[in-house]
Amino acid sequence: MDDFLNVFLTRRGYFGYLVDDMSASRLAYILILLAILSFPFLSAAESRGEWKGNRYEERRHPQLKYDEYGQVDPSPDVVPLEYLPRDNFGFVDWSKAMRQGLIQPRSSISPEGAKEEQTVLYNEDVVLRPSKVFMPDVIFPHDAHNQWLNCGNCHPGIFRMKKKASGITMVRIWKGEFCGRCHDKVAFPLRNCFRCHAGERAMKFR
Repeated sequence: MDDFLNVFLTRRGYFGYLVDDMSASRLAYILILLAILSFPFLSAAESRGEWKGNRYEERRHPQLKYDEYGQVDPSPDVVPLEYLPRDNFGFVDWSKAMRQGLIQPRSSISPEGAKEEQTVLYNEDVVLRPSKVFMPDVIFPHDAHNQWLNCGNCHPGIFRMKKKASGITMVRIWKGEFCGRCHDKVAFPLRNCFRCHAGERAMKFR
C-alpha cells in the first residue's frame, strides 16, 4: 500500500514532496478524514433547497424581489420623484404621471379587497363657487380622483352629495378636513392654490 501511494503521488509532481516528510499511509488517512468531515456541510447545503447548477431554487418570500440569480434584489420598485412630470408650479403632477404610464395605482391595498372595492368611473367636473368674489371658482375633476379612489372613500362620509351641504371652508381644509384629508399629505400641497382655483376652466360653466 505504501509503495503504491508513493509511486502514485510522486508521479503527480507537487504531492510527491509531501511524501518526503510523512508516510503515504498517514497521508491517505488524512485525506479520508477530510472527506468525512466535509460530508455534513455538503448534506446541509443540499437540504436548504434543490440544487440546480450554481443556484438554489428555494422557497422565496412573497414580499421580496429577487434577481436572475435568486439573490434578494434591493433596488427600489418606485420611480424616483425627479423622473416624474411637474406642473407649472414645480409640484409633481401625479395625474399626468399616471396618464403617461409612469405609475400604476393599485385598485386596493390588499389583494382580497381588489375584488370588493368596485367603483363607478365618473368623469364630470364639479364647480365650487367660493364665498369671496375675488377668488376663482374651484374645479373639482372627478376623473383625476376616480382613478385613485373608490366613491365610498369620499361619499357621503367626507363630502355629502348635495350642493353646499358639506360646509366646506378653507380654514377647515387647512385643518385637515375635506380636501385636506389627502392634500398636504399624499397629494399636492394646499399652497398650490391655482391647481384647484382654476378660474380659466370655470368660464365655460358661467
